[in-house]
Amino acid sequence: MKYVKTFESFIYGINEKIALSDYTEYARLVTQAYDEAPLFDQSVTKHWDELRKSNYTWWQRLISEVEVIFVSGESIYKNIESTMNIAGKTYSLEYLQGGQPYSTAAEMAKSYKTDGRLYISIDYSDHPLWSVEDNIVFRTVHDYIVHIRGGFEFGLKGELGSYNLHSKLAPKNALPALFTEIAGQACYAVTTGDFPKEQKIAILPGFDYVEVGAVEGYEIVNKKLVKK
Repeated sequence: MKYVKTFESFIYGINEKIALSDYTEYARLVTQAYDEAPLFDQSVTKHWDELRKSNYTWWQRLISEVEVIFVSGESIYKNIESTMNIAGKTYSLEYLQGGQPYSTAAEMAKSYKTDGRLYISIDYSDHPLWSVEDNIVFRTVHDYIVHIRGGFEFGLKGELGSYNLHSKLAPKNALPALFTEIAGQACYAVTTGDFPKEQKIAILPGFDYVEVGAVEGYEIVNKKLVKK
């Protein structure tokens, strides 16, 4: 398919653009910025609108080659047949004990390559701006295009690498939102040991959304952050 060739061209050399050898300090700075950011900045919602549009564009492309099956650990779905409706199409929704279909990105990729199916959890899909469906589409696009096709694992380095790749597939005006959603939450989770209690609609200033690792007030020396 034509878009696959285009997608593969983005993957080539992507790791060379990762600027740091150790992202611990970078993650701390991102976490600090996330903590200090307002809960909901109405003036920046345009970035989330752009990201949402991009997500649906990639969604329409990926469903032509991926069988998406949604799962949930919620007991309400345990004994009933249920479905999800996204962009006018109906998808299966199955109960799965625990709600999470994969423990690693490698497991997810192996499972997909075995049967062409991608299982996506709909749990924890509440979002301060997007609908549940919008958030699920974003999750699916990110898992398939970035983790499976890009080969990035879960965890800090993998998520920052996945952001780096995803940023090449999204419009420039969507990058502030993408950074908060992926890099911001991943750094916060790794640094604090838990995901943020509240998702934020706010941009994180001082970070280069194109060159992952570059921070205002710091320089990169021998692939390490050094304060100016």
